[in-house]
Amino acid sequence: MSSAEAAAAAPQRSVSLQAEKVVAGYGEAPVVKDVSLSVGGGHVLTIVGPNGAGKSTLLKALLGIVRVREGRVALNGQDITNRPLEQLAHLGVGYVPQSEDVFDTLRVSENLEMGGYILTPRQRAERKEVVLEIFPALKNMLSRYAGTLSGGERKMVAVARVLMPDPTALFLDEPTAGLSPDLTRRVLEEQVRVLADLGKAVLIVEQKAEAALKIADHAMVLVTGSIALEGTGQEVRENPEVGELFLGGGRREASPSPH
Repeated sequence: MSSAEAAAAAPQRSVSLQAEKVVAGYGEAPVVKDVSLSVGGGHVLTIVGPNGAGKSTLLKALLGIVRVREGRVALNGQDITNRPLEQLAHLGVGYVPQSEDVFDTLRVSENLEMGGYILTPRQRAERKEVVLEIFPALKNMLSRYAGTLSGGERKMVAVARVLMPDPTALFLDEPTAGLSPDLTRRVLEEQVRVLADLGKAVLIVEQKAEAALKIADHAMVLVTGSIALEGTGQEVRENPEVGELFLGGGRREASPSPH
């Protein structure tokens, strides 16, 4: 079964992630200012913006890693504001950080098992089979150490590991960082998009705006901690204001070295 077939066969669940007027930051001055958003199951919400816009801070505030000073974050109507990340995992939240997203010294199979640490041994075995059907390319990598994988392969392991507990909402922090344009496209189209096709609510913050907006159902442009523009992914991509919001260079991205 291909990843697309596995996604089509997956049960669809009603999921709703919401944030209302969130204010958050590290010091005295807030980095994130009065941000509201929502994303439902089966949809990708992409947040883009120039460097220093507060994208990762916003994502971490939604996850309780950065403290929310004002506002509310809810999953399926349940308040999860400032909950510890471990509690969020039990509530159905998955998180793929920008770096340190896999255990380099462990084999791929062991990375998957670590992802299912909150499950019973039987549940881990069952979920592992499901995850390998979603990402069949991993079947031939199970005995390899994660540290020997390419950038695209590592990200696939990171996403698969987070899928082990079967979360309903997924947060991805710049999943294409350091990847070549071709790997960027593959990660976004073949890995991130399939998560929404599984019925999950997906929130992604990404620096490579053009590529990330192509897979977005809804998109927001964050500038100096506030939402400056929003719409469908296509509407935001085609909006002439986007280039200005990226200081004149947001529509053309530098190509990083392939990994």
